[in-house]
Amino acid sequence: TISCPSDITVGNDLGDCGAVVTFTDPTGADNCPGFSVSQIAGPASGSEFPVGITQVTYEVTDGAGNTASCSFNVIVNDTEDPTISCPSDITVGNDLGDCGAVVNFTVPSGSDNCSGFNVNRTTGLDPGSVFPIGTTTVTYEITDGSNNTASCSFDVTVNDTEDPTISCPSDITVDNDPGTCGAVVTFTDPAGADNCP
Repeated sequence: TISCPSDITVGNDLGDCGAVVTFTDPTGADNCPGFSVSQIAGPASGSEFPVGITQVTYEVTDGAGNTASCSFNVIVNDTEDPTISCPSDITVGNDLGDCGAVVNFTVPSGSDNCSGFNVNRTTGLDPGSVFPIGTTTVTYEITDGSNNTASCSFDVTVNDTEDPTISCPSDITVDNDPGTCGAVVTFTDPAGADNCP
């Protein structure tokens, strides 16, 4: 006979996609003296176990070649959040004639203790888009294979730095109205224009 420990569940070691796990090797028993216990599957105690489930199996063999075995699972959970770093806030003036500006930036990159993660934008606009006048918050989120997440944000501020325009009519010269020291004069009010409505 042989008896294994219960399943073991641990979190990953910091910065590693696994954990060093230590356990007591099972002992066996037999009705006759002279038996041996050997590990036939899984890493040995004190080894680094990968994130996920690893089955460890031991077998006892007596002098007559009779055997028995037992197994237990070592479960390593990835409990470490990934990391992500955003650029600094960006401030620009509007593009000439536009009520906004095309803004380019490098999409943030992330890192994780385990391979296989995704970086997605959750708010704001993609680089190379026309950002409107004002402040737009851009947020990126990284998600690893164990659904641990982290996010970062930065602001893109577009200032309206373009003056509006206005055009007046040409100078007007008229004669006075009869019997009056002046004249009624009509003209079209000047029209203005601006890059923003």
